[in-house]
Amino acid sequence: MRSTLIRNGILVTMNTKRQVFKGDLRFKNGEIIGLAKQLNPQSNENIVDAHDGFVIPGLIQTHTHLCQILFRGLADDLELLDWLKKRIWPFEHAHNRDSLGASARLGLMEMQLLGTTSVLDMGTVRLHEVVFAEAQKSGMRYWGGNCLMDRKDSAGPLYRPTLDTIAYCEKLIREWHLKTPLIQYAISPRFVISCTEEMLVKARELQDKHGLIFHTHASENKSEVALVKKRTGMNNVQYLKHIGCLNEKAVIAHGIHLSKSEVRAMIKARSGLAHCPSSNLKLASGIAHITDYLRQGMKIGIGADGAPCNNMMDPFVEVRLAALLQKPIFGPRALCAREAFELATLGGAKVLGVEEQIGSLEPGKRADIVIVRRDHPTLATVEDPYSALVYSCSGRDVSDVWIDGHAIVRKGKHQKFNQKNTIMNARLELKKLIHRL
Repeated sequence: MRSTLIRNGILVTMNTKRQVFKGDLRFKNGEIIGLAKQLNPQSNENIVDAHDGFVIPGLIQTHTHLCQILFRGLADDLELLDWLKKRIWPFEHAHNRDSLGASARLGLMEMQLLGTTSVLDMGTVRLHEVVFAEAQKSGMRYWGGNCLMDRKDSAGPLYRPTLDTIAYCEKLIREWHLKTPLIQYAISPRFVISCTEEMLVKARELQDKHGLIFHTHASENKSEVALVKKRTGMNNVQYLKHIGCLNEKAVIAHGIHLSKSEVRAMIKARSGLAHCPSSNLKLASGIAHITDYLRQGMKIGIGADGAPCNNMMDPFVEVRLAALLQKPIFGPRALCAREAFELATLGGAKVLGVEEQIGSLEPGKRADIVIVRRDHPTLATVEDPYSALVYSCSGRDVSDVWIDGHAIVRKGKHQKFNQKNTIMNARLELKKLIHRL
């Protein structure tokens, strides 16, 4: 593979010194091999002129639901448990291979066009091989798995018996975990409400056996917390710790209503938090005290969550909202722009346990790179890169994306999927899915 030289960019490195400078970056065979104020072009090298744009690490989303992309706009203005029971679970149950593939493809394309290069994704209970296949086609750096729901009185139409579910997980692990360097299986119990203790313990055993991420929702909603406490006598994270499911490869989505002892438990276990500010607001779940969590040493990344509770998958929107929401609570200096930007870069990499590979622009790291244009009026005159990226920018400003050195988006055009055909197919499959309800 020929090397690629990105020239004339403002490099926002996110290295240990948080260096920002105007210069050049070179990568080859998926690896960053040089950054400097000026690098001399080599023969037979791809040259990309960043035109004074920001060159940033690829953005990382630590909680998504590609299986829900088609349901955007069909589950508005509901509280979490009603949102799930009245809309999302029946919709997920209606998926077939074609609609699930269309949903995943549309979501992957959308996120990559908006600067996302890595995702931790939770599927529905079946057909997750379809999502893996679309992730492989897209070139996304992908962690994900089928969700686990074996509690018959709380899983609605998505109930699956415990042993059948575990057998399916094992099949997916054999067929897809590390099939390529970009794809990993993540064991994904939906939440304590939908899972028996037997299922959660078996999920943790699979995690231990294969070195997987353990990905679940917890403490998102007060009604959910109350129900878990009624059933177990404990709060969410307290219960997960009690049964051995809290560890350094556990990722807790939301974590809004955590007790002080639960925060300490997550930090001691080195568990990660996926912060989803838009979803937390839209479902009226609450505001996570991210500033406090960070001060105590918690690993935190960001995520757009699912399209029906957002309703867009733009990581820049999540970073901006994450910063703004902390200020009325902790003061105007809380979660400054640089700290907020870290949530979507190094923060996400730490949550996924891959900070030695991605999350910053440094020699030896993988070439997950995004160029952000500066020609839109909202950021054309903003010189502070962090301010521009967090407060003024959106995915609209992304022009180029590489994942592991492969060009995924060039000059705003997706290189793997035909945008028009992908959208047309998604519309068609949504109509068929609604007819199946």
